[in-house]
Amino acid sequence: MTTIEFTDEEKNTARYEVIETTTLGGNTYLLVADEEDKAYILKEMISEEDEETAAYTDKLTDSEFDAVAAVFDQLLNEADIVLDKQDEGV
Repeated sequence: MTTIEFTDEEKNTARYEVIETTTLGGNTYLLVADEEDKAYILKEMISEEDEETAAYTDKLTDSEFDAVAAVFDQLLNEADIVLDKQDEGV
């Protein structure tokens, strides 16, 4: 699995393992897990000024989360991963 490092606005860094990626409705989503095996769905947000820079958010609408979670569930039907919508950020 690929490990990526994210830096937030306050310059704090966190490492996540990328479990799976998918594209839905023209948007790219990552399913990642932290060191405590907590999983998150992140939506990629490409900067209009710099196409090489991306930001990621876990702020998804309920319907968006449900659709993406269903895709990841199908892709990972063998894995023991439970996806719950959370209000806390990554």
